[in-house]
Amino acid sequence: MKKILLIGFMVAVLIFPVASWSLTITPDTTPKWTGTFLENPDAARVAEIVGSGPLSLLYKQDVGAGSDEGSFAASYNTEFFNTPTDPQDAVITYVSGQPVISVSPVYLLVKDGNHVPYWYVFALNSWNGTETIDIIGFWPNRGAISHVSIFGGEGTQVPEPVSLILLGLGLIGIAGIKRKIS
Repeated sequence: MKKILLIGFMVAVLIFPVASWSLTITPDTTPKWTGTFLENPDAARVAEIVGSGPLSLLYKQDVGAGSDEGSFAASYNTEFFNTPTDPQDAVITYVSGQPVISVSPVYLLVKDGNHVPYWYVFALNSWNGTETIDIIGFWPNRGAISHVSIFGGEGTQVPEPVSLILLGLGLIGIAGIKRKIS
């Protein structure tokens, strides 16, 4: 009976990370910072806004632009919704098989430029790099998203969930062997 429970648990742990998750970001999501001055914050300015160490641009997509920017441009795709030129919603998805953003801290910039607040910056504390980011309800009836950007800390690595699961399974296996020997 114990073996069946252990095998069932291991199967559940292996299947669990395969499920598709999403992180929903709205104008009310916290923690956030907003801008009432017209600018297009770059990595240094976002670091100053959030009070963080050095940040770098990891990913950026402009509305209507043909290509993504940043060191993870091949890893993510953004679709904008509502209207082609004045979207209020967007979805950032991970492109399977590509490198994952695995630095900490990570921040999302959602920019308009014509309406106050001109931009929002969100701390993506719980984002694992592969979750879909749903951006919903920005500047309804008065503006639109002009672009989205992801900025991240330089060099601080966060372990991927799969690596942690494999480590856990290894420890469970060692514990099981130790118990069997004694």
